Amino acid sequence: MTGNRRAAGDNAMFVVLGILWGASFLLIKYGLRGLSPAQVGLGRLGIGAATLSLVALRQGRRWAATIRQHLSLLAVGVFMFVIPVNLYSWAGQYIPSAVSSILNATTPIMTVVVSAVFLRNSPPTSRQVLGVLIGAGGILLVVRPWSAAGELEGRIGVLAMLACLGATASYAVAYVLMAGLLSAPAQESRGAPAVDPVTGTAEELIWAAAVCAAISGPLGAWGSPVVWRADMVIAMVVLGVFSTGLGYLLNTRLTESMGSVKASQVTYVTPIVGVLLGWALLGEALGAVQIVGGCVVLIGIWITRSRARGVEVRP
Repeated sequence: MTGNRRAAGDNAMFVVLGILWGASFLLIKYGLRGLSPAQVGLGRLGIGAATLSLVALRQGRRWAATIRQHLSLLAVGVFMFVIPVNLYSWAGQYIPSAVSSILNATTPIMTVVVSAVFLRNSPPTSRQVLGVLIGAGGILLVVRPWSAAGELEGRIGVLAMLACLGATASYAVAYVLMAGLLSAPAQESRGAPAVDPVTGTAEELIWAAAVCAAISGPLGAWGSPVVWRADMVIAMVVLGVFSTGLGYLLNTRLTESMGSVKASQVTYVTPIVGVLLGWALLGEALGAVQIVGGCVVLIGIWITRSRARGVEVRP
């Protein structure tokens, strides 16, 4: 009976996480109604860092112990949060949230590519190569670069979609850094205790918020006026507290309980949630070609993961 309750609890957390991460692209759209892209990024990271830090302090978790660990968390924070959050916020001005959610699902495919380039001792399998090629075909169908012929708006839309792919490539770099710098074996080989996953993520968010605050001048976070709207405020609170802060806590819990492979299958849920919410609340409509492309991307992900370790995906 206890096992059944635990499984039911894990499944409930899985569904909640899929909704939170799938809704993040919709929430970015609402945030942009009163904030600049840089303000959305900074606000999201700041609220998320505060939320997860309070959870870590309340639970009395151990924080990083060495200078090397702090610097490693800084590096991961830049690639896991600073770059993707700002790219998604900028792209949200020009493309539907549904498209952003589909492109976010390419993170596992990007991770295979980046791992093959930087982790020479971990060459991709033939199935992973096939999955990457199929996923690339799906990406082309979603982005549809041929549809931008000569139109400024169309070209900006393609650039925004490429920005989303840049965000997933940044996630992939972060995973490679985590494997090389923050994994338990890597820490133990240096005689240091492994970084606690909750406080580690909290510190990554703290570093990311600090970096965003430092560069927010050139990005326009401070100079841009704020339009105070109820929907914007609610969206930023939900985006920061739940999708960013508590979402990562749920992901940690699921990974510990279900294992990384099963927990990472939230990748299949987030684009579905993102597309449905964009259609229901923003009236976004995807073309048939983009819908087919999204399905092809999911098939590519399934093939790359069929005999590979799971990868966390953080929108």
